[in-house]
Amino acid sequence: MKLLTSTFTSTLISLMLIGFAGGAYAQSKAEDEAIFVFQDFLSSFTNSDVDSIVNLFAEGAIFWGTGSKTLVEDTAGIREYFSAISGRPPGQRVASALKYSVLALSENSVLVSGMWQVGPAGQTSGMPLRISMALILQNGQWKIAQFHNSRVPD
Repeated sequence: MKLLTSTFTSTLISLMLIGFAGGAYAQSKAEDEAIFVFQDFLSSFTNSDVDSIVNLFAEGAIFWGTGSKTLVEDTAGIREYFSAISGRPPGQRVASALKYSVLALSENSVLVSGMWQVGPAGQTSGMPLRISMALILQNGQWKIAQFHNSRVPD
C-alpha cells in the first residue's frame, strides 16, 4: 500500500508540475504576442499606416487617444482618430518603446502598460507618452480591446 501511495503521490506531483509548466509557457507565449502587437502598433504609427493600426484593434474596442475628448467605442472612431497621421510621410515621426511591463491574465488576455515616445526621424528622444492596453485572443488573433494613451504630466 505504501508503494502505491508513493507512486500515486509522485505521479500527482509530476502532473501538477507539468500543469504549472504548461501554464507558464502559455502565459509567456501570450506575453510575447502582446509585445509583438505593441511593437506592431509602434511600427505602423512610424509608417503612418492607419489601416494596420486599425486592424490591431478588436471590434468594439474602447479607446482613449492622447487628444480624445470622448471615449471611442468602435473601429470607425479609431480610424478617424488616427486619420491625422495618414498624410504624413512614412518615417517622418518615429514611435519607439521606452519602458513597459506585460502581465498575462490568462492564455487569452494580457495587459501592457508603460511608456513610448514619438519624435522626428533622426533624433533619439521625443515626446514621452504613457500607454496601457488590454489585449485579447480573438478568433486566433491578438487584438487590442482597450487602449489608453496620455502625455506624461510635468
